[in-house]
Amino acid sequence: MTVPSISNAVTDEGISVITDSSLGTTVRRSAIQGARIIDNADEKWERFSDSLRDKSRCDENTGRRLFDNGFRKDGTRIGNPVLGNLCNPEPLLALDQKMADRVLNLAVQSAEAGNNNMSLLLKTISDTEELVRASFERSIQDSADEEERKRKTFNFALYSKMRAISNSVNSNPAQVKKFQLNWGKQMVSELAPFADRKNYASPFPVTKDEFEDYDYDKDRLLDSLGALQVSLEKLRSFGLIGHSEIVIPYDDYGSVITVAIDDYVPIGAEMLLSEQNYSIAGPASALIRSVMDKANINYSLDVFYLDPSTTKQSVYNPSQLLLSLSNLRKF
Repeated sequence: MTVPSISNAVTDEGISVITDSSLGTTVRRSAIQGARIIDNADEKWERFSDSLRDKSRCDENTGRRLFDNGFRKDGTRIGNPVLGNLCNPEPLLALDQKMADRVLNLAVQSAEAGNNNMSLLLKTISDTEELVRASFERSIQDSADEEERKRKTFNFALYSKMRAISNSVNSNPAQVKKFQLNWGKQMVSELAPFADRKNYASPFPVTKDEFEDYDYDKDRLLDSLGALQVSLEKLRSFGLIGHSEIVIPYDDYGSVITVAIDDYVPIGAEMLLSEQNYSIAGPASALIRSVMDKANINYSLDVFYLDPSTTKQSVYNPSQLLLSLSNLRKF
């Protein structure tokens, strides 16, 4: 984890404490919120032991250790199942500073495209950086090594820019959505300009009735998921994310997509933005917005910040981003 310890979760869009300042004193209120458990009545899920996970076996499709919180007497699930760690961990690559900066620059360019006063936007970004710099610098200076320092610095830059861009449009949901869409399109254009359905591979085998009850164009969706998969792989090569997987659960008949991203470097900045009620999120959400728009598909989005190694509240430290798209339907 790279910046402030904030654990509120996000629905429909949108880290140890770095300072005692007003910026950093918002601390994790519960691991449950961090994991985005839908049923608040289940907030004591930490009582369910990590022993529910069989550490000697792997899910043959995902290559992960899977565990959950069990079921109620009526058969309904308690909370959400958790994607465990990869059975064969993939180390996070060194951060490519040039490409990380490029991702941020594309965000600024996308914001400028919808802003009539570019000089004011740039000033807002600069002012925001100065406002929060001291808080982030305390954490950056405590970095264990150069890689950690670069990741914390990226979180500072992302947080500052996203907060400034959101403030520049008065956090107007329609304008924030427009920015996310433009940013995602810019990234896909650079990272995956020729990707299509041949680039998408699900960890699950395709079943005969997987897309039985859908009204959207399946081929357009698969083309878009191919672009998303290539884009995420490029972000992985830049050291901004770890392993990722895009899944269309076979038992949801094409109505649900889940995107899991391990070692999501921007998670600290995004959690802090969420805690402060900025719904602007970061690059992963922008990519989702773009590819689903191109596929001409509407959806509901839930964002989960997960710790794939444990369910214990006392040590909960999110590093995995899980995006759940449900109720897929054509525009």
